[in-house]
Amino acid sequence: MSDFDTDIASLLNDVLEEKPVVLPDDQPATPEEVTTVVKATEPDATEDILGDFMNEIADEQVGVITTAPTPAPDSPEAIEEEVTQCVTSELTTEDVLAGIEAEGLEQASEDETPEPEPTGDDGAGSSTQPEIAEHVFSTPTDQGTAIPLPTFTSDEIAEELDIRNFATLVTLNTARWHAKVKDNKAAKDAADASGADAEAFEARKKLLVGADEKLRAVHKAIDLARTEHYRLTLPWSTVGVNDQGKRSGGRLMPNTLFMEYTTAMARCKAEMDAKLSVFEQAYPTLVTIAQQNLGSAFDPAEYPNPSSIGAHFRLSFDFNPIPVGSDFKGLQDAQIQKLGTALESKTRTMLENAMQDAWKQLYESVQHAQARLSNPDAMFHATLITRLQDHATMLKHLNATGDAGMEEVRKLVEDKLTKHDAKDIRDDDALRKRLAGEAATIVKRMEEIADA
Repeated sequence: MSDFDTDIASLLNDVLEEKPVVLPDDQPATPEEVTTVVKATEPDATEDILGDFMNEIADEQVGVITTAPTPAPDSPEAIEEEVTQCVTSELTTEDVLAGIEAEGLEQASEDETPEPEPTGDDGAGSSTQPEIAEHVFSTPTDQGTAIPLPTFTSDEIAEELDIRNFATLVTLNTARWHAKVKDNKAAKDAADASGADAEAFEARKKLLVGADEKLRAVHKAIDLARTEHYRLTLPWSTVGVNDQGKRSGGRLMPNTLFMEYTTAMARCKAEMDAKLSVFEQAYPTLVTIAQQNLGSAFDPAEYPNPSSIGAHFRLSFDFNPIPVGSDFKGLQDAQIQKLGTALESKTRTMLENAMQDAWKQLYESVQHAQARLSNPDAMFHATLITRLQDHATMLKHLNATGDAGMEEVRKLVEDKLTKHDAKDIRDDDALRKRLAGEAATIVKRMEEIADA
C-alpha cells in the first residue's frame, strides 16, 4: 500500500469511527453470491490510429488484454452492478493508450469525409424497402437552447496548474438486486398477438410484485448515495458534460471536501445497511406474497436464497490519485515522453469538461429560478432556493481553475438569490418580482462571460 493510500485510509477511519456504523470490507463470495457483471461499450471501428506509435516500439512485447467470460445476464443470480471505473496511479494499457487514441480520432474526424450513400436515381442503389411517409413519424423532439459555455483552461493554466494539489479521484461502487427477470413467454405472446416478429417485444417480470416496498427503500438509500456523490464531485471524463460523461469514470473530488464527502457516504452507508436489514428479515414473507400475486408465473428458481440475499447489495467508494505523465516507468525516454504528452492533453480535456459541467448546472438552476419567479402563477418548492444555495456553496470548492468569471457569478447568486426563504418569496409579490429580475440579470451576465 502506498503512502497516499495509507493516509487516505487513516483519515477515512478517523471519520467513520465517529459514526454509528463502520464501513465493512466486501464480503467474500459465497456459492449463492453472483459473479459481478460489468458492462463495457465496445469502441467504434476506426483506422489503426496507433500504428505509427506502435511501429516505434520495436522488439517490445505488447500484452493482450483479455476479458473473462461473463455469466448470462438473465441467470437467476444476475444482479445489476453500477461500478464507476476510475483512473488509478498504476495505469493499465487501456488507460495509457486512451489519450493517444483520442488524438488520433480527432485527426481522423478532420481528414476523413464519408462517401455519400448511392441513390436510386440510376437504379444502381435502389432499395426494395418500402418508403414510409414523413407524416407517420412523431414530432421531432425539441432540443432546447444550447447553454453558453466559456473556456476555462488556457495554455497558461494547463501548464501551471497541478490538479493533484486540488483534487482526488473518487469512485462510487454500488450493487443491487432489482427483483426483475426477462419473461420470454410474455414477450412471445405479445408478439403473436400483434402479428410481429418474435424478437420485437421484450417483457420483464416483477418478482416481488405487490411486495417490493422494503426493497424500494434499499434502492432509495443507494440512490441517495449517488446523489451525494454527484453533488460533491465533478465529472472526470473526456466524453463531456452529457450523461455518459457524468456517470463514467472516477469523479473529481476537491481535497477541501474530503471530510464532508466521507461523512456523507458514511451516513448513506448506515442508512442502506438499516434498510437492507429490514428487507432481509422480511424477504421470505415478501416472496410468499409475490407467489400469490404472480400465480402460475411464479418460479422459485428465479429468487436468490434468503441466506445470501444481502450479498446482492453493496455500497462502497474508493480514492485514487490523479495520474500524471511521470507515472510511466520502464519504457524508453521517447515513448515515455509521447505517452506523457498524450496524458497531459487528456487531463486538460477532462478538466475543461469538469468546469463546464459546474457552469452548466449553475446556469440551469438560475435560468429555472428566473422562469418560475417571473410567472406570478407558477408554483415553486423550497428546493428552488436551496439548490441555488447549494450551488453557491459548492462552487467555492469546485472552481478547480480558480476562474474569475465563475467566482463572479457564484457571488452574484449568493448575494442576490439565496438570502430569502421560499415562503417569504411566495407571500411577497414585490420580492418575487425583484428576485426574478436579479435572476434574469445573472443569466445575461453568464451569457456575456461565455461570449467574451
